[in-house]
Amino acid sequence: MGDTFLNTPFDGILGMAWSSIAKGDIPTPMSQIFSNQMICAEAVFAFYLNRDLYNNTVGGELTLCGIDPTHYQGPIVWEYLISETYWQIQLGGIIINGQQITGPTTAIVDSGTSLIAGPPALVQEIQQVIGAGASGSIDCSTIPNLPEITFIIGGIPLVVIPQNYVIKYTDGTCSSGFQEFPKLAATNTWILGDTFIGGFYTIFDYGNRRVGFAVST
Repeated sequence: MGDTFLNTPFDGILGMAWSSIAKGDIPTPMSQIFSNQMICAEAVFAFYLNRDLYNNTVGGELTLCGIDPTHYQGPIVWEYLISETYWQIQLGGIIINGQQITGPTTAIVDSGTSLIAGPPALVQEIQQVIGAGASGSIDCSTIPNLPEITFIIGGIPLVVIPQNYVIKYTDGTCSSGFQEFPKLAATNTWILGDTFIGGFYTIFDYGNRRVGFAVST
């Protein structure tokens, strides 16, 4: 990494993917934490992300070895992994304005990715519908009138509201939370990053090889 983190408010990146993609057969943080059942009875970790910029609230929470029921409501939607590399699951489809634009396909759930990334042609289609400019900019005043975008996971519709997929900055500007990623075009894979995770309490169940989502509170 070199000098990457010298001038940042954080010290590094904690990779929580699977050992199969680790370099040099080095044990991953995840495998080391979960192998010790004396300190970690449940092989699970979960994220709560808070998008509120204005009320001096906690920005988010990582829970290790369990989940925090104060951060979600309703049932948990589960989907099993399709491989033990990244946290990759089946994605039944993406629906906007009543039209399914893709699916069934796959998605990687990744807290280390800021936005929702997808094949360029499909992201461009979404950007056009939500009125994003060439740079991804969006008129903040249009947010209340933008459509919901539905992701089908585990056979259940998970609805991402415009207040979550549009990013509001402290300078009063807004931009789309979708990002083109050309390398995803060949496989039609999506990456569900923090724009998606922000709306759902997201549970990574290492022991049962699955990912869960519940509505954040």
